[in-house]
Amino acid sequence: METFTVFSTTADVGIKIQGEGYSGLYQSAIKGINLLLFGDKAGELAGPGSQIHPFDFTGDSAENVLVNLLSEVVFLLQSRARITTGLDIKKISEAYLRADLQLCDARIEPGMEIKSVTYHNLKIIGQDGIKSAEIIFDI
Repeated sequence: METFTVFSTTADVGIKIQGEGYSGLYQSAIKGINLLLFGDKAGELAGPGSQIHPFDFTGDSAENVLVNLLSEVVFLLQSRARITTGLDIKKISEAYLRADLQLCDARIEPGMEIKSVTYHNLKIIGQDGIKSAEIIFDI
């Protein structure tokens, strides 16, 4: 007899972010993911040997831009051992972001591995010029 059962896991972690406009929100997202990955050592990430990595993405929503930005941060860390320490925004709109990611060599091991950035319950909310969101990561 073949059977299957659906079960839930606790293999997720999330961050709440907010900032002034999309620019501030994306800056907060970079700080939030670094705090999640590196904990107390997140403040020690920037150092000599900074590099620039261009990021240019057009999506269908601000949520899509946010997920792709954070996915690029995870990719750069896992595949190239580069930590994204900042974001220099060149052009921005609700569904578009062109920016330079500021990178440094990973001198600190992350405290966890993020497998992916999810869309689970992701909704960017704006009120009085402040944007906020909750982002869930699959770990």
